[in-house]
Amino acid sequence: MGRKAKLKKERKSLPNENNGSQSNPDKFVQHLERQGYSLKQVKMAPDMPDKRIDPQV
Repeated sequence: MGRKAKLKKERKSLPNENNGSQSNPDKFVQHLERQGYSLKQVKMAPDMPDKRIDPQV
């Protein structure tokens, strides 16, 4: 079996396995919460200054 045939076989088998995990949206949220993220508290990035600061050499 060649390399391309193995990759093709893997691609065909992957969608069948992922169908079960995509049907449960709570699993995605739980995974994010385990990583330390929260969808209820949004952390915004700090604002960028408007003026350009030239480096001193």
